[in-house]
Amino acid sequence: MRNQKLVSVGIKLSHDGSVALFEDNRLVSCHEIEKINNNPRYSEFRLTRGELSDLLRDVGYDWGEVDALVIDGWHTTPFAVTLGGESVPFEVAEYGHLYDVRANPLANKAAFSSYFEREYTSYHHIAGHIFSSYCSSPMAQRGEPSYVLSWDGMSFPQLFHYDRGGKLECLGYLFPMSGFIYTYFAVNFEPYKDYRPNDLSLAGKYMAYIAKGRKQPSLLASFHAIFEKLVAKSGPVTTHEQMLEFERALLLKLVFRAKASGFGDEDILTTFHCFIEEVLVRTLSARLDELDQGPRNLCYAGGCALNIKWNSAIRRHCNLAELWIPPFPNDAGSAIGTVCSELVAKHGYESIDWDVYSGPPIRETDWDSAGWSASDCTLAELARLIHESQQPVIVLNGRAELGPRALGNRSIMAAPTSPEMKTLLNRIKRRESYRPVAPICAEEDAPRFFDPGTPDPYMLYDHRVRPEAVERLPAVCHLDGTARLQTVHERENPQIHALLRHYAKLSGLPILCNTSANDLGTGFFPDVRSVAEWGQVNHIWSDGTLHTRTTDVT
Repeated sequence: MRNQKLVSVGIKLSHDGSVALFEDNRLVSCHEIEKINNNPRYSEFRLTRGELSDLLRDVGYDWGEVDALVIDGWHTTPFAVTLGGESVPFEVAEYGHLYDVRANPLANKAAFSSYFEREYTSYHHIAGHIFSSYCSSPMAQRGEPSYVLSWDGMSFPQLFHYDRGGKLECLGYLFPMSGFIYTYFAVNFEPYKDYRPNDLSLAGKYMAYIAKGRKQPSLLASFHAIFEKLVAKSGPVTTHEQMLEFERALLLKLVFRAKASGFGDEDILTTFHCFIEEVLVRTLSARLDELDQGPRNLCYAGGCALNIKWNSAIRRHCNLAELWIPPFPNDAGSAIGTVCSELVAKHGYESIDWDVYSGPPIRETDWDSAGWSASDCTLAELARLIHESQQPVIVLNGRAELGPRALGNRSIMAAPTSPEMKTLLNRIKRRESYRPVAPICAEEDAPRFFDPGTPDPYMLYDHRVRPEAVERLPAVCHLDGTARLQTVHERENPQIHALLRHYAKLSGLPILCNTSANDLGTGFFPDVRSVAEWGQVNHIWSDGTLHTRTTDVT
């Protein structure tokens, strides 16, 4: 038993369900439900009390040691989840759609759970975004204040300022558009007319698709004119319902104008993306110019912070001292964020000790290995296999990464030197042909191949592939000449960094293709068996063992 230590468990119940375990301010583990047992993506929390106890025990803790149970807020209360075959209600804090500037974003709700047989505390959902971003940031580590921007699918971009001593100030919203307006607009045009507007997979596809179109200045100017006229007509928006009313009116006008423009759907979608980007950058810059509250640091979280194009525009144009986006900005970080809210509000912790590779370890499972051979394989040998075979390899390395992006530990890796490799990877992943494949690169070499090539360990910005490198890296160069780069420092992931160095000795390129190791609609593969059952690759490398199919699938 641990003495005089605060053990906290955070739970996100709704989609992107997860369980985060902290000891004091140290993140011990975070298990996203989609990454357990090959579950569907965006899974809700479904663990029975016994399964939750087993999960904690696997990382060295007992349920009886837990001092604080903290549950993320949501947009309905009571919020019911099916656990152990029964519908279990939870009284939770609000979503936090629109904060009054006088409100306390750290307001919480205390309740008792008969299912867990204990009391728990719940914080606003958006408070989780605020504190998952600030508490994980370099600013928090240095004890500096920071602005915090939260923009989620069902909420509007709201700006906060955090100063030491738990001083969180709500500074109001930037503009009355929720993150979902991005997909609400897209479903009116090809190729997305058959999608549901709230399909959580759509935003990423749309972000990739804009490379196929061209920004049309006249249509862009019309979008801005419609928006500004409606803002002037509506006046200040003070409630969530008014926000929704404004957004509905705006969306109707923008779609009508786009359809009447005569431009093709590709150009319309690209132009709308640029419209949102310009409103975001312009409004955020102007608001920060008005304020004078210390260093111009910005932490950013919410699902919209996964849009690498917008992130890069903020970084380029908002004159920030530092921009921080955690690798779990969407609801994948909500269990972490709700514990961070508790640590700040009740225990005085303002920064957390964490590592991005704090997800589930590789699961050991029995499987019928008929048709597969197994042998020891060093990283140097793995690099040679990738280089000489020109085939993709599933890499399962240590503990899974947090958040939605594969960062080397649950990845499909391949040589980036052939344009056919992108086609192959999209085919076996059952992805659209226009979807890009990301590069993973040794940090010290990134500026040689990418612009700006600055450290980006979490794939949160786009980088332009340098002209002299385009022909050498066709598999990771997107249609618009950019790449969603991940850089790897030796200290952050020594195994993957070593693999890149070995591959560079053979190919002259410290870069590999990196796409997530998962089947369509499921989380990362948790074990070798699930990869073998998927059946789309000939090679699986798992913590030093290479499994090779004896009958080639390609």
